Amino acid sequence: MNRILKTNNCIINYSNTLEKLAKETINILDKKINEYKEIFNIELDELIKVNYFDDKEEFRKFIHEIRGEKTLPEYATATYDKGMINAYINDEKQLERIYTASHELFHIMYMNYILKDDYSKRIVWYDEGMAQFYSGEKDKYNDINKFKEFYLKVKNNTKEIPNLNELIHGESFVNDKYNGYNLSYLSIRYLSEILTKEEFINLLGNFDEIKKYGTNIVNEMFNYFDKIM
Repeated sequence: MNRILKTNNCIINYSNTLEKLAKETINILDKKINEYKEIFNIELDELIKVNYFDDKEEFRKFIHEIRGEKTLPEYATATYDKGMINAYINDEKQLERIYTASHELFHIMYMNYILKDDYSKRIVWYDEGMAQFYSGEKDKYNDINKFKEFYLKVKNNTKEIPNLNELIHGESFVNDKYNGYNLSYLSIRYLSEILTKEEFINLLGNFDEIKKYGTNIVNEMFNYFDKIM
């Protein structure tokens, strides 16, 4: 990496081939950082740092050096380590990844300000659903017709209804029976529609309440959207 973009909120280190992505990212992050500060009710003085690599081995070496051990799964292309957002990006598909940083930043803030660095408290479906909901990556589904198409496709491809609370990353999260990312996003969107804004935000740190919802939320979500589609 040998290029830098910087604003008052964030700094992006990136490889030469990823300039388009870096420019798009910094515009999105500038807006999202302010939004996240409001959601988490925090002041944020430090710069958010993003590292974009176009070489997968360079990316992996960087992460291993940060962690001091080789714990990065082969499939991993993005991490949040030491408060930094790090990603390997295929330059030919870079604009498909413009929300990677805002997605990972939600995880970082949730870990820092809600979980207080206690990873054992993390409820994966909730954290992943909220990151998708707030990052901007699913904003295209604000169009009701696009949302309906997406929803029906997800429901049709869901062959088994999981208890979301039991899901962890790996095969239990995404497999040929269901896609945990899609179900998590739809469940969060469902909660955003049945709860007041205050109730929705107050869920952030209410782990018992999140788990109560998670037990049967997929069925409840499907029933809800079936009625209004």
